[in-house]
Amino acid sequence: MALAGIDWLILVVFFAAIFAIGLIVSKTAGRSSAEFFLGGRSMPWWLLGVSMVACTFSCDTPNLVTGMVRGEGVVANWGWWAFLITGMVTVFIYAQLWRRSQVMTDLEFYELRYSGKSAAFIRGFRSLYLGIFFNCLIMGTVTLAAIKIGQVIFDVKPWVAVVVGSAGVVIYATAGGIKSCIWADFFQYSVAMFGAVYAAVIACKQPEVGGLHALLAHPDVAGRLNWMPDFSNWLAWVPLLLIPVAVQWWSVWYPGAEPGGGGYIAQRMLAAKDEKNAIGATLFFNFMHYAMRPWPWIIVALASIVVYPSLESIKSEFPSIDPTYLRHDIAYPVMISKLGPGLLGLVVASLIAAYMSTIGTHLNWGASYVVNDWYKRFMKPNASEKELVLAGRICTVMLMVIAGFLALTFLEDANQAFEILLLSGAGTGAIYLLRWFWWRINAWTEIIAMVAATIMACWVVLWVGDKGTIKWYVDSSIVQDRVFAIDDAQTVNFVKTRQQEYQNRIDEVQTELETLVQVWRRAKEQGPEARDAARARYDATLQELEQLRAAASVPVLVEAMTGKPWQDKLDAFVQAQRAAELERENKRRARLGLLEAATAEEIAVSFDGVVKGNTLYIFHPDLNKLKFSAQLLACVGVVTAVWLAATFLTRPVDKETLRNFYRLCHPGGPGWRKVVLEARAEGVEIDQKNAIGDWKMPYQILCVFLGCVVIYSSLFAVGNFVYGNLMWGFVLSGVALIATIVLFKSLGKIGIETLAEKAEDI
Repeated sequence: MALAGIDWLILVVFFAAIFAIGLIVSKTAGRSSAEFFLGGRSMPWWLLGVSMVACTFSCDTPNLVTGMVRGEGVVANWGWWAFLITGMVTVFIYAQLWRRSQVMTDLEFYELRYSGKSAAFIRGFRSLYLGIFFNCLIMGTVTLAAIKIGQVIFDVKPWVAVVVGSAGVVIYATAGGIKSCIWADFFQYSVAMFGAVYAAVIACKQPEVGGLHALLAHPDVAGRLNWMPDFSNWLAWVPLLLIPVAVQWWSVWYPGAEPGGGGYIAQRMLAAKDEKNAIGATLFFNFMHYAMRPWPWIIVALASIVVYPSLESIKSEFPSIDPTYLRHDIAYPVMISKLGPGLLGLVVASLIAAYMSTIGTHLNWGASYVVNDWYKRFMKPNASEKELVLAGRICTVMLMVIAGFLALTFLEDANQAFEILLLSGAGTGAIYLLRWFWWRINAWTEIIAMVAATIMACWVVLWVGDKGTIKWYVDSSIVQDRVFAIDDAQTVNFVKTRQQEYQNRIDEVQTELETLVQVWRRAKEQGPEARDAARARYDATLQELEQLRAAASVPVLVEAMTGKPWQDKLDAFVQAQRAAELERENKRRARLGLLEAATAEEIAVSFDGVVKGNTLYIFHPDLNKLKFSAQLLACVGVVTAVWLAATFLTRPVDKETLRNFYRLCHPGGPGWRKVVLEARAEGVEIDQKNAIGDWKMPYQILCVFLGCVVIYSSLFAVGNFVYGNLMWGFVLSGVALIATIVLFKSLGKIGIETLAEKAEDI
């Protein structure tokens, strides 16, 4: 669609402001690597907090939330809401420790905490693994969102969206370093938040929606409003709530929500003036990130269900969208296109701001790893500060090039990258929590865990796959009421043979589909008629692929058989499952106050099936919801067992390194008692702060709990106000207020050190 002149003017003013910030700040950024990567360790809490929340306010995050809401409903957001626990642990336990460490990056921590060649190895390896591969995968996901926005709003080629979107952020990030990113974040967050709220307002005003009240009452939306799962169905609440809250938050390393803090969050904490500012920054970040931001995105996502109920409806209105990028997460930028002149320019500027703030932070963070933890540490230890800054600027540009390549060639939707990132760090999270408080953990613990996590993630995703994962539990007693087993050799052989025949044709059609994408892209340049003709061929082939996959499914193949003794029992199983589904649906409608009950004809249950050994299993589709949870638990269990074994089978860190680390950071607790007592026996006192005898952990855990109460209460208070449940909104607001008062009274007991106290130690 075309932007009006006022929209272009707004965008020009926006970019001019960003460039001005970069140029002003760049005057001091080149003085030293500490200035370029940490802003001279002089940043106040409010500025760092806004920068953290701006970084996570990426243009791909609304797309991710939209895809979740359109799929599983609002409750699916627990996949990332659970990380609040991680955030609160970072605020009240680890922010202090990071600031005391005085390292340049969180990877420099390795040679502060560990000793020997293994410490140097993991620092160097992770500098490239995280700084380049992992970091560029994240930036690629963000850039993918920029491509989709460019497709919908500007109708430009993917590579054009990448070049134009990244050029501005590369300029100011290269020129001004982290200070430029932080000050730009402050400006960009204001624009981004305004745009998100206004987009929600306009989404509710669409004729198809008819206002917020009509949106919430719409039959296609009402079933997706709950932020708590159906507790009568364990297959719903276990994967959506229990696993994220009980396991995911502590066991998984995920950028921006690392257990114990890390990445760009640690970089911001290290840039703070002191511990108090580090704590304040992370607390403010978590409040804004979890309590304030989600609801505008959720409202737009819900409205998109009404306006564009299917991908076909999006495609019909936006025929120029590349088939590769047509996923449910594109509904967010599609809804943005509904804005009028002027307002469209503001909201588009807000999306660009969200993109630039995230990319700017990741560019500087990734460059800090490569320069400080690889180039300076291993390549050129005697490099001057000017050389380090130059290396940082060159690396910034190269990282953007790699991220753009990934977005153009590999990634397709936000959920895809989200799950890859979660699994590749599964099982390592506990190490990042414990390494500060248990002296026995060493560099080999982390090396073995990292290798094991990577192998497990690749094995689960590439080798086992979704169907293979279902085979892990399809014959388990815990799901037996949702599964029908067929122990018939003839049936099993028939299904296997037919599936292989279909699979050969499926592979051919998939290859043909990839070719037709390229044909469509060339036809698009020739005009609308050629484009639409190429799209018709693509759609016909895609439909054939879907039909083949449906025909190859176990239930369809089984249904074609006749005269089998198990068929009556299978029919009874199917009818019982549909009756149970109808009962659950009517109970849900009763809870929502909907007067009209559902009928059996309205309940569609698409059964699935797998062959395991010599048995064929037909099962309720709810079993598919356990796939990711099963993969996560498998990775966490194996990786945890492996790194625990590695910890006890390898040598501990040498005592001088342990003593120096403890003397600098004094984490305290029973996990360091052995080191402290051994030092005292040798006449060396390393516990000047009496952190062992006066351990603050009980107060810190209390603050973590209160912080979670404050933010979750605020999150759901805002949700209740949005839904029109004013009484519950005020009740939860009261809970948040009381918890806040108790929290701030408890803060003084956790032992926050001031700059003056730190100077005395030095």
